[in-house]
Amino acid sequence: MQFTISFAALMTLALSVVALPSPNVDTGMVTKRETSYGNPDLVVDQGDRWKLNFGFTDGHLNACPGSYICYISKGGSRHGDESWGNPDNMVDEGDRWRFNYPNSGDGPCGDHYICYYNK
Repeated sequence: MQFTISFAALMTLALSVVALPSPNVDTGMVTKRETSYGNPDLVVDQGDRWKLNFGFTDGHLNACPGSYICYISKGGSRHGDESWGNPDNMVDEGDRWRFNYPNSGDGPCGDHYICYYNK
């Protein structure tokens, strides 16, 4: 009986110590890995920037809030418009862009649902 009470008290103490937040955690070290630009109606590669066209004035909070069209800078030389279609989601992954499409063959990915464009 005493062993059971001692064991239960020890486990309770151990769990409470594990559950306590550490005061030494530096929350400034947490970095965001991806930035989503939502579901634009049309993405166009213009060489030095992406042109995102949203079908509504709300745009997207990370891209162009309050606007139909916005531009996101990227590396490259300016050229004519090259359509990347209507992805379900456009994501900045830091070192590359990711485009998710609802069906294979919808975008410039060939038979894939996801395309990557290196920065």
